[in-house]
Amino acid sequence: ITQGIEVIYHASYTDTEALDMLEAKKLEHFVAPGLAWLINTCHHASEWGLTPEVTKKMGYHRELEAAVESMRAMRRRGIRILPGGDYGFAWTPHGTNAKDLDYFVKHVGMSTMEALLSATAWGGPMMRMGKDLGYIREGCLADILLIDGDPLKDITVLQDKARILAVMKDGEFHRAPPVRNGFGTLTAPATRSTRWAA
Repeated sequence: ITQGIEVIYHASYTDTEALDMLEAKKLEHFVAPGLAWLINTCHHASEWGLTPEVTKKMGYHRELEAAVESMRAMRRRGIRILPGGDYGFAWTPHGTNAKDLDYFVKHVGMSTMEALLSATAWGGPMMRMGKDLGYIREGCLADILLIDGDPLKDITVLQDKARILAVMKDGEFHRAPPVRNGFGTLTAPATRSTRWAA
């Protein structure tokens, strides 16, 4: 914090002094705890030799408890917590990052709206692109997901890839939305490279 580092990863063990410093400069810093790695290492990595007994001896259960308490304290103080971090292990494969939002709700106490904002609205400012990213509004890059479901009611809907109906990045569909034919059946549209702007 004193060195001006904007994004702090993990931050599992924060004391009152660190929390006070973060809170005083909460508009300048973001914290990405990497909870998914800790949770999955402690509870879902037995197949790879990391049983709960082994990970307890390694100190990961203690770190998970400390990380959850630190993130709860940061949330109470309005410090911006971001998802992401340490995916790519066998027990935290790439493409499962949406679990972070569920962990934020279950373990950190965020509302589903807070979890969604952590993954959308705060990404732009974190990358110094706050005018271009994180919102659906005129002038922003059109990065949009179309979901079959309401993540405000069930944040886990974002983990079901079959329910991600469309993906738009920078105004270009990477997965175009299905269209209804005259019989009410959803069909995949022809591939297109149309660019859209919000």
